[in-house]
Amino acid sequence: MPAESTGIPGPRIIFHKQPAEPVELMNHLAIPFAVGLGGCVGAVSRFYISEWVSRSVSQGLAFVGTLCVNLLGCFIIGVLVAAAAAKARWMTPLMERCLLTGVLGSLTTFSTFSLESVNLVRTDRAGAAVLYAGVSVVAGLTLVWLGMRIGQHLFAADG
Repeated sequence: MPAESTGIPGPRIIFHKQPAEPVELMNHLAIPFAVGLGGCVGAVSRFYISEWVSRSVSQGLAFVGTLCVNLLGCFIIGVLVAAAAAKARWMTPLMERCLLTGVLGSLTTFSTFSLESVNLVRTDRAGAAVLYAGVSVVAGLTLVWLGMRIGQHLFAADG
């Protein structure tokens, strides 16, 4: 599609003679919409799960809510990656972006984990901070691996 210059001095601005095809435009907008929708679902889920867990434990263990959503996210991402690898019919590229980037990106949170770890150290609970960080990393990696293994079995015949 040839482009033409505006003839205006300064930065060169180029206008295309024809707008993008409507279907192409819809596909282009679908990805950020799917990620945003997934992000909304993940953020609200994180809020409710984390709040419920934090209220179920003693005041000094409020960080357990973040630990739970992060570990849940680790397991789920393992299952979803296995579904994508097995080419599960429902795992379209759009669905993958929605679930992995949107839902899990907002469900799990490294920044809150980091802040809570630092706050534990600042309140003279370095042992709890080390335990929290260790459990987060070891259990997180283990749950991603476990989710992938389970997902491989669930989606082996779905391809």
